Amino acid sequence: MNENILTIIAAAGLGERFGNKIPKQYARVNGNTIIESAVKPFVDSAYVSEIIIAISEDDSHIKNQNFYNSNKIKYVVGGNSRQESINNALNAADREYEYVLTHDAARPNITEDDIVNLYKDIKKSKTSCSFLYIPVYDSLKEEISPKDTTKDKNKFYLVQTPQISKFSHLKSSIRRCIDENINCPDESFAIEYANLTLSKVKGSRSNIKVTEPEDLEILNNFLTRSGVGFDLHKYQAGDGIILGGYKIECDYKIIAHSDGDVLLHSIADSILGAAALGDIGIFFSDQDENNKDLNSIEIIKYCLDQLNERGLEIYNIDTTIICEQPKIAPHREKILKELSNLLSIPVSKIGLKATTSEKIGIIGKNKAIAVQSLVNLREKK
Repeated sequence: MNENILTIIAAAGLGERFGNKIPKQYARVNGNTIIESAVKPFVDSAYVSEIIIAISEDDSHIKNQNFYNSNKIKYVVGGNSRQESINNALNAADREYEYVLTHDAARPNITEDDIVNLYKDIKKSKTSCSFLYIPVYDSLKEEISPKDTTKDKNKFYLVQTPQISKFSHLKSSIRRCIDENINCPDESFAIEYANLTLSKVKGSRSNIKVTEPEDLEILNNFLTRSGVGFDLHKYQAGDGIILGGYKIECDYKIIAHSDGDVLLHSIADSILGAAALGDIGIFFSDQDENNKDLNSIEIIKYCLDQLNERGLEIYNIDTTIICEQPKIAPHREKILKELSNLLSIPVSKIGLKATTSEKIGIIGKNKAIAVQSLVNLREKK
């Protein structure tokens, strides 16, 4: 597929409200800069032939981005306003395109599907511009003297990027706004100001534009990596079982090649899964005699080392122990403390629950114990 679409990324702003030493688009989130995440879907898209990024004249960071040497991308110096930056990029295009996508460098949460949906909509609607939008969910007030007035939120919506426009229509509309000294908050405004037609596609609330420093924490919540772990072991008669590095005295023992800490095994598998590394068996095979009676804390330490090498950390863990006996509730706080120390995260980040299988199956017959875990990872701060 080779569609006739140009993409323009507006990245010339300094982001003064962001209050950082570097422009907001170069802040790092989950291993990448914001602009790297914003540009990637367009680099990967078969619909996009050329990408032009409008940067400030003294931008010293752009050369350090992972896309810098892409043969799909070229760079132009932006202007003092958004419309001037877009205009400079339009004039720098290799040829007259049929369509042009415009996007903010500070919106890292878009997908290739967003590009496809916009393209399909403008082709179907035959409008001059199609844009992403989301409804207003919160109450809306207008500042009017002598008192603020509540508005009907159902009559309003929020406009996002990317947006797609007919190349020639956007070029003439932007030029008109510049000539008439009209400020353009986005390209759909320029099309609207020129009395051309618009259509819209519902976007996602996760497609936030980074403006304030706290927006980075919101992005981190969107960009966590999740992994699920599950482990089950049979019982035999014994003097106790180990869960999370804590020994519970009871009449059972877990049958296992290692020490049988089914809780740590489940957590380890969830960590390895979230980091896209596989499972415990790849690194600690039960066919290897060196792993006989292995302390499962060593498995967790290995997993944490792997996270550290990749610049990741545990954001939170939720885990459920499934057994008839022993009862977990009397030991819950001590298990949580052990897990907190071992994983180097506060107890408030660990969800630990226990349930039974209602006398059903091997667990219900008190012949086995199982644990299921979910972990969320994020870029290390």
